[in-house]
Amino acid sequence: MELSKLSFGLAVTASFICGAVAMSLFQPTPQQPHTYQQEFVEEQIVQAPEQQVTAIAPVINKQVAEVNSYSSAAVSKSELEQQIAELKLQVENQQAVIASYRSSAIPPQQIDSHLDELYTLLEEQSRDEAWAYQVETAMSDFLIMADLPVQPQLSVSTCKSSVCQFKLLQPEDVDDLPSHYWRNMTDKMMEQTWWKQFKFTSTTSSDDSLTIIASTE
Repeated sequence: MELSKLSFGLAVTASFICGAVAMSLFQPTPQQPHTYQQEFVEEQIVQAPEQQVTAIAPVINKQVAEVNSYSSAAVSKSELEQQIAELKLQVENQQAVIASYRSSAIPPQQIDSHLDELYTLLEEQSRDEAWAYQVETAMSDFLIMADLPVQPQLSVSTCKSSVCQFKLLQPEDVDDLPSHYWRNMTDKMMEQTWWKQFKFTSTTSSDDSLTIIASTE
């Protein structure tokens, strides 16, 4: 009887142990959920910035394009303002030149008498050799270097101390001079630095000749 109770007790104990072992085999280890959760969180942390970059990239590109557009507009506006300022300065300079010409211009009724005075001075003045030679040479050099379609013949070149006379002729081997030839030539001549010392000039032209008289007074 005592043997049977002992056997029964051993059997119960063995069953309990077997059940505990079986449960321990099928039950997951407590570290597995933690490991899975950690990997899942790490994956989210890694993937989240990539998704954010992908999402905001179009916005950044749009902002960069707008900044570039504004910059181009600002540069264009600045260039236009600079060009306008330069044009205004040119207009002011031209107005000053015109005002100077008007202030020094001789009334038409006095031109003939003034020309007579200049021709009289040309005959009576003594020659300032240094100044006269300098101006006469400058005129000769101008006719050579001015890149004219036809080089005229300098038949008269006379300077005294304040007055000069020049006479230009059509070359003998040229049948006809180009249109507005004398006018274009005198325009170029008056742009020369050495010519700007003259305060009064008078020109008389025909188809084949041009006569110039100029005075520094």
